[in-house]
Amino acid sequence: MTYYQVLFRVVLVTIMAGIIGYEREHKNRPAGVKTHILVCLGAASFAILERLLIYELMTHPDAAGIYSFSIGRLVAQVISGIGFLGAGTIIITKRNITGLTTAASIWVVACLGIVVGYGFYVLAVPLFLTILVTLVILKRFVKVGSIKKLEIKYRHRVESKDFMISYFKDNGIVVKDIDFYVEVTDQGNVYTDIYTLDINRDLAYSNVIDDISRHGNIILIRCITV
Repeated sequence: MTYYQVLFRVVLVTIMAGIIGYEREHKNRPAGVKTHILVCLGAASFAILERLLIYELMTHPDAAGIYSFSIGRLVAQVISGIGFLGAGTIIITKRNITGLTTAASIWVVACLGIVVGYGFYVLAVPLFLTILVTLVILKRFVKVGSIKKLEIKYRHRVESKDFMISYFKDNGIVVKDIDFYVEVTDQGNVYTDIYTLDINRDLAYSNVIDDISRHGNIILIRCITV
């Protein structure tokens, strides 16, 4: 392996990982450009090192019949060891888990670095393009709703309920569950509904809150972390 071949592979993984990392950083994820580049460079360097070691052993005049080697054992430690970095991007709060995609992108970037480090460009290029398609383009075609909890406090039960039911139906919002309770005050009953809503990703959660809050009977509306 020549110096220019090594340099080309280092530059290639830097560009590829930088593009993937930019996509993550653009979405304000915990691991961005620098993290993805460093992970990919580290994985690529181990793959290049293993190839150089194997080549040195095979060409050494005294190596025949003395040394034995197993391809892949060195880089296998990279794949297993990268898990701690990916775990650091995963955040678990009650029933909500975030960061799984970023953790997966770190892991697959390490795989990409190994592939480029070994020099298998015929696999590296489609792998790189598939990663980008998955992170950037796929979500535009696969629409998955998001589950949100919304607490709404209001007066005049019948009128307010009719408004909310109509609003949810008109905007394609599915009510998955509802809890409610009543407060008896000197000014009349105050009702509180806690909705579990399946909201289409095309509809901004902030717009839902703003639209409902404009109704005259609404006293309080807030989102609840799930």
